[in-house]
Amino acid sequence: MLLDRKARPPNRAAMEKAVADLLEASGAELDAETRDTPGRVAKAFAEDLLDGYGQDPVAALASSLVPAPRKGELVIASQLDFHSMCPHHLLPYKGTAAVGYLADAHLVGFGKIAEAVDALSHRLILQETLVHRLCEAVMTALQPLGAGVVITAEHGCMQVRGPMRRQSRITVEAWAGAFEHDAELRSSLARRAGG
Repeated sequence: MLLDRKARPPNRAAMEKAVADLLEASGAELDAETRDTPGRVAKAFAEDLLDGYGQDPVAALASSLVPAPRKGELVIASQLDFHSMCPHHLLPYKGTAAVGYLADAHLVGFGKIAEAVDALSHRLILQETLVHRLCEAVMTALQPLGAGVVITAEHGCMQVRGPMRRQSRITVEAWAGAFEHDAELRSSLARRAGG
């Protein structure tokens, strides 16, 4: 199971010290422009980039379940923009997610799907891991007949270092339940995923 880690918020003071050490190690001068950089970076990481560690995607989804009027209804939320951080180079990546599920007993509020995306993407996480954890969160919280997630993203590590492919996009898919065996369901979600 991929969703076995307890949520805990970032330690902002430790992050600030680490950024100050990084700046010093890089040879940068702490002058009027960079003196407050450790605090600003720690704030950005704690509040915007890595705040997902303090959130539980399953709890977000489970908090607004409503009875499904009809079993087997396909629900797709697409073009959910997100940003994340690659754990290999600490560079950002951003893109869109499409999340679909085949309802059994429950539906979930669309905003809660976006919250679950943020809870997982605002971490140091590979896109391949993100797509599978998000699919698992939907399956765990809603217990649908099946779920699918398609994520397309632009990666800083591909665009500003190494390969230097500024127009590149990476698409990763995850399927569970009915989506694993039904090509039509997968195709329906993939068509709406865009990217």
